Amino acid sequence: MVNADERRNFLAALLAWKAQDLDLLMSYFSEDILYLVNVDGIQVPYAMSAVGKEDLYGRLQLVMHTFELQDYTIDRITHEADHRRAHAHGIYRHRSTGEILDIKFSFNGWFTTDGLLARVHELHDAAYLSAFEQFVQHLMAAAAQHADAESANEGEVEQPDRAD
Repeated sequence: MVNADERRNFLAALLAWKAQDLDLLMSYFSEDILYLVNVDGIQVPYAMSAVGKEDLYGRLQLVMHTFELQDYTIDRITHEADHRRAHAHGIYRHRSTGEILDIKFSFNGWFTTDGLLARVHELHDAAYLSAFEQFVQHLMAAAAQHADAESANEGEVEQPDRAD
């Protein structure tokens, strides 16, 4: 039997992300939420998993500060006996570089007895994982180029134009 509160809260959480309302989104998670992502977040912290509401808040806030959500579509929601599943499509623009990240992903959510999300698995498709790897390489190259330019300018003294 599908729990009506879980069904409603799952959709509301997805819509809160679409609206970029982080406080509303967080109201649908339990304090000890386990949020797992199938992307290695070691190099890029916004892609890592989170344990606990505070940790998750920080990760999602970092996503919002790093990317501007251009479009977000919930393709479908499936209600299984013990969890809910959503398939979505998001287009994000990196705020610093302007790079576009076009991704498809799914969310699997399990609930506490009081209707809050206790565990979420965020799963990205293979095309995203490839695009993500290229995106990380692009960001690392841009950062290295910026660092090289900064070090090349170190110690330079600007000489004002003289009118002799």
